[in-house]
Amino acid sequence: ELAMDLFNTNLLSVVAFWPLLGMIILLFINKEKTTVIKWWANFVGFSGFFLSLPIWFRFDFENADKMQFEVNIPWIQSLGANFHVGIDGISLLLVLLTTLITPLCVLASWRYITKRVKEFMICLLVMEAAMVGVFCALDFVLFFVFWETVLVPMYFIIAIWGGPNRVYAAIKFMIYTLIGSVL
Repeated sequence: ELAMDLFNTNLLSVVAFWPLLGMIILLFINKEKTTVIKWWANFVGFSGFFLSLPIWFRFDFENADKMQFEVNIPWIQSLGANFHVGIDGISLLLVLLTTLITPLCVLASWRYITKRVKEFMICLLVMEAAMVGVFCALDFVLFFVFWETVLVPMYFIIAIWGGPNRVYAAIKFMIYTLIGSVL
């Protein structure tokens, strides 16, 4: 019962950090075993989606404009930053969409990605965790950390697995998003 209470209280954190746990395990899989890597990434993606479903079923739609599943823990006290997460009706849909799209991206890349498969799957899982964090963050510093974390794997996905002008596109992407983030 204690484990279930802990799970329910920290449901958003579990959903946000589940892909990172899967990514850590992925680091220990031999990069030559591309099929195992793809299956593992797919398992982490689909199980992350199923982990996010209780959020939908436990969400109070009568109060969709109010923050729910809130967790507020002091983080960097010198900056006044907290690990403060929660969702409303809009972010609920964005979190569920993110957790659904990630395993679909793994499936869509199954035949297309043939080089550096392990690195690609790591990028996808890190990006999923950061995107869920972006949609749940209620603290500015936490939001900024998650937002900047999204940009790193996105840069590598564009630069390594992108089209013919991928390096140019990745640099342009990084410049525009970095300037936008600073502003």
